[in-house]
Amino acid sequence: MVKIQIDLSHEEDTIVEIYKLAHDLRTKEEAIKLMVKFFKARIEPEKLPKKEYFKPKNK
Repeated sequence: MVKIQIDLSHEEDTIVEIYKLAHDLRTKEEAIKLMVKFFKARIEPEKLPKKEYFKPKNK
């Protein structure tokens, strides 16, 4: 589990509050957890070539 503290602007806070009320949720935390599921994340190495990053290490 990861705990994250987020500073939201007034507009962002309003969006989360509306999402919370529209989906009958109890907390903004629950709303943000559901909102995050709308996004996909792709993790790629930034400083290593893909070929080296995905190559198995020799033991």
